[in-house]
Amino acid sequence: MGRFTVAFAVVVALLFASPNRAAAQLKGHYVPGFTGVGNGSQGPPSITVVLPTFVYKTDTIKDDDGNPLGQHPSITSVFTGPGILWVTPVKLFGGNLGGSVIPIAYMKARIEGPSLDVPGSFKFSDIYLQPFQLGWDKPRADVVAGWGFFMPTGEWEQGGSENGGLGMWSNLFQVGTTVRLDNKRQWTASVLGTYEIHSDKKDTDIKVGNIMTIEGGVARNFYKPVSGSHIPLIVTVGVPYYSQHKATADTAPFLNVPLSTRKDHVFGVGAEGSVFIPQAKLLLGLRVVPEFGAVNRTQGVTWVLTIGYQAKSLVKAPPAK
Repeated sequence: MGRFTVAFAVVVALLFASPNRAAAQLKGHYVPGFTGVGNGSQGPPSITVVLPTFVYKTDTIKDDDGNPLGQHPSITSVFTGPGILWVTPVKLFGGNLGGSVIPIAYMKARIEGPSLDVPGSFKFSDIYLQPFQLGWDKPRADVVAGWGFFMPTGEWEQGGSENGGLGMWSNLFQVGTTVRLDNKRQWTASVLGTYEIHSDKKDTDIKVGNIMTIEGGVARNFYKPVSGSHIPLIVTVGVPYYSQHKATADTAPFLNVPLSTRKDHVFGVGAEGSVFIPQAKLLLGLRVVPEFGAVNRTQGVTWVLTIGYQAKSLVKAPPAK
């Protein structure tokens, strides 16, 4: 599933933590679990339209000791927004040059840190652009590396009830690999690392700490030849995983010293399945990842449904003989 989704690991935001309560950490733009198995692969030169739908359901916030913070209502955050992913035949340092953009982004029921009492309507959120990604396809492994950023295009004001964005710029630096564990490309193991750095929130001294996310998975691919197509039907099943850790502390006037030095983390392991239908140039994928081991943040279940359509192949045709 990595060929269409690796660049869209960063098209979703769970939005910011409420500045009125400091028991949990401020949230960044990057959502763990938006990619899974095969996320260290770039895919062939092409232009692809992708519609990801991210659903995060939780009723639990964990404290500094990993214990639930009292009783909370159940809430479901939903993101959806179309995007475009491109991989070109242009080579740089031996890798294919690509990128992605999510120009329309909407979030419903944004989670605001330690409070699950949040509005449930869809709001226009922050736009993501990845202008630079390189991908290398080697016999036993693929490698990807890229840089992208979120723009504060969604409405945001400190303490506002109609916020749709985070009110900050976020730079994301990524590197990952998918390793083929056998000669038939049936078994793979992948990992993608993302390091996220933020600006101050608009007109404030609030700054979200840097965030490190590690995600990937182990997968089994099944290939079935298709009449009239050189590309087979590909069915992938696997076990995705992720972890997200606050690398540096949040800074804000309302944070006292003990709380400001605490850093959140969470882990997740789940199941994933996808199918690529070559005749329709269509990818359909579903990922479900329950979380565990949360500290100073929410703990819930991540669902990701991905629909990808290869609008145009950019693979150079072999010369005529």
